Amino acid sequence: MRKLNFAISPCPNDTYIFGGLFLKKVSFPFEVDFILQDVERLNKLCMQGQYDVIKVSCAIYSQVKDRYVLLRCGGAMGRGCGPVVVSKKGFSISEIQGKSIGIPGKNTTAFYIFKKAVPDFRGKIVELRYDKIIPAILEGDIDVGILIHEARFTYGEYGLELILDLGKWWEDTTSYPIPLGCILAKKELGEEIVRQIEDGIKRSIEYAEKNLAYIWPFIKQNAQEMDDSVIKRHIETFVNQFSKDIGDKGRGAIEFLTS
Repeated sequence: MRKLNFAISPCPNDTYIFGGLFLKKVSFPFEVDFILQDVERLNKLCMQGQYDVIKVSCAIYSQVKDRYVLLRCGGAMGRGCGPVVVSKKGFSISEIQGKSIGIPGKNTTAFYIFKKAVPDFRGKIVELRYDKIIPAILEGDIDVGILIHEARFTYGEYGLELILDLGKWWEDTTSYPIPLGCILAKKELGEEIVRQIEDGIKRSIEYAEKNLAYIWPFIKQNAQEMDDSVIKRHIETFVNQFSKDIGDKGRGAIEFLTS
């Protein structure tokens, strides 16, 4: 049996989508080794060509498409699910000039959208792992932060205020769904293996839809936010029809983002 390596994030949408494969609950014609890493780390690993199948920010696809093919399924895309810009003090967008902003990585879709929404930003940019941004704001290490994943649901609990909903800005400006993350496979695998991988991912999603209780411990042990209601909201938000097939609108969104 051929062995493949998959690299995904530990976020609930990824562990939900790939849980059936990870736990060997769905049939798959390959043996798979999984690695779980933060999305910005995954972006860098992808640019090094490290893994057969890998989750990345849609923003970097144009940089790696000579080596990787975009899969139709398994990614994170949709509406009403974009990153948000927040702070402890309620700055307006015009007031963040000269401030320090924490970002989850320069290769993330979140930062790409921010640069399109605020092209004249001249403040200090601080790269942090996504789950370290809220603590950095609270401790006064940065003034403003761009939040993704679970943090976009919980910032209000820490007394932080919304400055700009980047997802809403994107949808109002482009009409496209928000292209957050996508799944790539090495072109050298060949069309037939890529097709089998896509089929396996779709069946893994279908398994999760019918058997959430079986994969819930796997999802929860890897989630940064441990509250069940937040994890479920995360999955409901980021796993949708685009997770099964990005379609023409999804491809158009990625092309627009990287143009």
